[in-house]
Parts: sequence; structure tokens; C-alpha cells
Amino acid sequence: MNDDLIIKYLLREASREEEEQVREWSSASPENEKEFSRLKLIWDSSKKLEQKSVLDTEVAWVNFKARVSKTGRNKVVGFLGRRRGWLTIAAVFFIVAGVWSFYSVFNSGYNTIEAGDLVRTEILPDGSEVTLNRNTFLSYRKNFKGETRDVKLENGEAFFKVSPDKSKPFVIEADDVTVTVVGTSFNVKHNKESTEVIVETGLVQVSMDKQMIRLTRGEKVLIRDKNSDLRKEANTDQLYNYYRSKLFVADNTPLWRVVEILNEAYDSKIIIENAQIKDLRLTTTFRDDSLDNIIHVITETFKITAVKKDGKIILR
Repeated sequence: MNDDLIIKYLLREASREEEEQVREWSSASPENEKEFSRLKLIWDSSKKLEQKSVLDTEVAWVNFKARVSKTGRNKVVGFLGRRRGWLTIAAVFFIVAGVWSFYSVFNSGYNTIEAGDLVRTEILPDGSEVTLNRNTFLSYRKNFKGETRDVKLENGEAFFKVSPDKSKPFVIEADDVTVTVVGTSFNVKHNKESTEVIVETGLVQVSMDKQMIRLTRGEKVLIRDKNSDLRKEANTDQLYNYYRSKLFVADNTPLWRVVEILNEAYDSKIIIENAQIKDLRLTTTFRDDSLDNIIHVITETFKITAVKKDGKIILR
């Protein structure tokens, strides 16, 4: 596969034919899929280094050098001129990719698990099971050496089934939020906007700065920033586990919540234009269905219309 074509795909500048070519290559073998996931993760991670603009490559490179140097590892030396189209960005990407690979070799204290465009399930050294949603990056200390089983959720969403071990707590770090358990099952969703923890079984302790709460089955906490108060609440639906169950279960669920999950699951842009319909309640189950069919069921149920415009689906 041509490297430039992969970059065009990641930048969303590829034609439909080129996009299909990349998808066919990625799905042709597990090796291709793994390589594409690795490249996409590197590109997504490099974008996170930017502070002002997704296409501000100079700022991204400076931040990347600072981040690597801060770790105490070998310093990175590089030069970037001003942005000159996607070819310059492609060059930056492969510089970052090279440094990433070099850094990974020396960062031997942790193993990493990355999920590209597919959901992925892995067994950790202690027998715990973790299922990663698409585009999730997680790392864990090799062989769980030390007094705790340390995991870092850099970005994305993961469901954990933790093997019980009272002598060695299972600890997940998601930036400022820490989740501590002994043996339980729960879902953690973390991105730059918020962190959410939903408990299915057992007891989970969530802490941030000097705050701490405990969650039990059917409870959750949603943290929008580091100044938020930790407040537990009841989890009112099962939509969060769609990536594991392949089911979208709506049980008297407001339309805005269904749309929120659909946008996440299908990378779509569904917009509720009419505020009067956003709280309409939906009760149904979609089993690994197409987005078009789901939208059709929603419009027929509520007698509303859906208009496709400029890549968006507008509900009226």
C-alpha cells in the first residue's frame, strides 16, 4: 500500500475510489489491519499534541519534542518548515511515526493495546479481560509488577472484567481521574471533554484530586472537567455497551440520548433540529442494524422527517 495514499485517507482528502482501496487493503489480512490501526493511532496521537490548529504542524512538532524530552528518554531533533499541503503533513507524520517506534522500544515498562477501526478484546497478565471500543488506546505495566495492577486509558472507551485479587488492586488512570477496584466489571469512557464510569457488578472507587466516591451496580459518574464535583447517579440505559453486544437497546430512552450514541457508533452527524422532539421516548432494540434502517424506524415511530444535507442527517 502506498504510504501517501494512507495519509490522504487519514486526512480525509482521498477520493471515494482511494478510500475504498485503503479499506480493501486493510481488511485483506490481519497484518494489514494491524498496520493500519498502528498508523492511525500514531496520526491521532500526533494530532493531540497540537494546541491551536489541527493543521498547525509546527506547533504539533514542538509539542511532540517537548513531550518526549519530558519523559527523560532520548531527545528528538527535527526541523519543520511551514505547512505546504498534505505532503508536508505526511512527512511530519512519518517523522513522528519513527520517533514513536523508537520511543516504544525504550519505554519497556508498559505494554500497549490499540484499537483501530474494530472493537478488540484482550486478556491481561492477571487474567482480567478488557474490550476496547474503536479508536481506543490503553497501556498497562508489564506483568503488573508492583503492588498494584496499573493501567492507563489514554483515550477512548473500554469495558473491564477484573480478576479478583484483594492483595493487588486494579488501578486505571485517565488523566486526573483514578479508578480503583479489586474484582468487578465496569465501563470507562475517556476523552478530552469528559470521563464516565459505569458499574455493572461489584464496587468501584473513583477519585480525583481530594475527592472520592464509591459506585455499585447500576451507578455511574460523569466528570466533565477537573473542577467537577464527583456525584454518582443511576445509569438509566444500556446503550453504552453497544460496541460489545452489537445491540442498541432503547427502553423509554429520550431521542437525544439515542442520537448521541448513534453519532458515536456510526461516526455520523445526526442533528435534532426541532427541540420539541428531543425528549420523545423510544423503546426498541436494533441488532447490528444499518444507520439508514435505524433512522427509518425512528422517523416512522415518531412521524417525523429526516433530511440528509451536507453530510448531516437532520431530524425535524
